[in-house]
Amino acid sequence: MAELVNRFSYSLSQGSQFRTCERQYWFSRYGSWGGWEKNASMLAREAYRLKKLTNRYLWTGNRVHETIRQTLSSLRSGDKPEPAAVRERLLEQLRQDFRGSRDHPRRTPGPKNKVLLLEHEDPESAVSDTQWKNVVERALSAIDGFFRSEALRLIQKFGYASLLRNDDVLESMDSEAADFVFPVYVTIDVALETPEGILILDWKTGKPDVSGNHEEQLGIYALFSKSKWAIEPERIRFAPVYLSYTPERLDLSPVTEEMLDLATKNIQSNAATILAKIDDPERGVARMENFRTTDDPVECRRCVYRSLCPDGPLGPPTHQS
Repeated sequence: MAELVNRFSYSLSQGSQFRTCERQYWFSRYGSWGGWEKNASMLAREAYRLKKLTNRYLWTGNRVHETIRQTLSSLRSGDKPEPAAVRERLLEQLRQDFRGSRDHPRRTPGPKNKVLLLEHEDPESAVSDTQWKNVVERALSAIDGFFRSEALRLIQKFGYASLLRNDDVLESMDSEAADFVFPVYVTIDVALETPEGILILDWKTGKPDVSGNHEEQLGIYALFSKSKWAIEPERIRFAPVYLSYTPERLDLSPVTEEMLDLATKNIQSNAATILAKIDDPERGVARMENFRTTDDPVECRRCVYRSLCPDGPLGPPTHQS
């Protein structure tokens, strides 16, 4: 079996994580690497365990995406799932996840694919029953929003056979920075083939971005689409779908060559900044001390690696022994 190597790669989420906290990025990409091995260091083993934790927002968001993906697959195959039944299945899944996480012994690894929540792991991250209820209600409202969304109407208008992607394929394209060629990973929620070209839909379970600042995400999607489907940029459109807030509204953003150029430069610039801190991007060698911690106490508090990182603005959790 070929050796598994932690070669440098880039994605929109990795870039966002690095900008949020360089140290968090290091734990996720390097500190946790090999933590599954029997001879792993205590740090790597614990970082790997913590990497599997999620928070209530990511958990419910991922379950909503999963539910929509399954629903579209069912519709494509000719089934007609009832909205109430889909909603109830999601609710039962969330209940199972919650109970499984709540009852899981703290600070112990869980089986593969089991949801373990930071709010159950760390007493300082615990939230009230009302907060749990609110996040679940928002997830359920997202499913309600999906069924009445303009996005679903368009998918039905052009036909389910027009779905080029349905949130189930991790793909990549090559880029280069600092004389190093690396893959840029992309997962598209929905790519729909229309007479006007390709429409990319992005399911959002959070609040609308009033700034309309989707350029980085749109640029990466557009670069990938142009390469994958050999389509001109003016035939690519993008729309975020805020399922829990404004699902009936679809604000389409066109793509331009200037946007593609900016996206390319952003990828190269962000990757170059990260690569400058990595000792060996080919072999995955990077020292923790090269990666700074955030100054934001809010980000520090919700970081899953806080128990391993005493350098952040909050220091280690007070309940640590």
